[in-house]
Amino acid sequence: MSLATLMYHDVVSGGRWDESGFAGSAAAHYKLDAANFHAHLDALLAAGVAFAEPDAVAAGGREGCLLTFDDGGASASAVGKIMSRRGVRGCFFITTSRIGTPGFVGARDLLELRRDGHLIGSHSHTHPANIARLDARALHEEWRRSVDILEQLLGEPVHAASVPGGFMSPSVRSAAEAAGIRTLFTSEPTTRAWHTGSCAILGRYALLRESAPGTAVALAAGGGARLRQWAAWNVKKPLKRWAGPVYRFTRAQWLHGRLSSHRDPTAAPRE
Repeated sequence: MSLATLMYHDVVSGGRWDESGFAGSAAAHYKLDAANFHAHLDALLAAGVAFAEPDAVAAGGREGCLLTFDDGGASASAVGKIMSRRGVRGCFFITTSRIGTPGFVGARDLLELRRDGHLIGSHSHTHPANIARLDARALHEEWRRSVDILEQLLGEPVHAASVPGGFMSPSVRSAAEAAGIRTLFTSEPTTRAWHTGSCAILGRYALLRESAPGTAVALAAGGGARLRQWAAWNVKKPLKRWAGPVYRFTRAQWLHGRLSSHRDPTAAPRE
């Protein structure tokens, strides 16, 4: 059995997409309604999915299904409790410049998440629009400052992180490694793990606002669902990398239109 990592972001109630995490239609594309997220967890448990322990994964374990949450939105506190009641632990990657600001977790929330057995990691300090375009000095500042803040808050080393926006590059990897990161999650949909120096690079499968519970189960189990996401990701990869701001603007406009016309996500989410 290989490690299958599912990438979530925020969980909101009643379609209030901006109540947790980053605002806007592009961010809302990755947020699940609370009822849908509950259904995801119930479906995974009913399917007998074996969940990985996040601390074991950070130490090199590569088996089971791991749930991760990016950005550090305020919903992380409630999500952590929901998971803990079901005996599931996950990884929460935090944008440290946002700690304690409206819509984001506070220091007490992070301490409670860690006490409940969830892993806390870095999602950079400021979540740049394209972290791969930063120079070496700025990259070092993003990772080092974020790790320092989390280590001081938690009172323990922080060795796990996820790349904001999925903008991976050799310079992003080397700066993260220099900051002490030993497990770095990307947005590439794969179960393959690879190493650069002392840092392990792990892929993840994205769950979106419209993702049905069956999608989470299918991605955890393997097969066609993983292949389809991998194919779609590789089609978009060159556009995302080379079109830059044009790609992001076009995508944001399209997502805004979808969000405006979207039906109630709590009613029978579709694949």
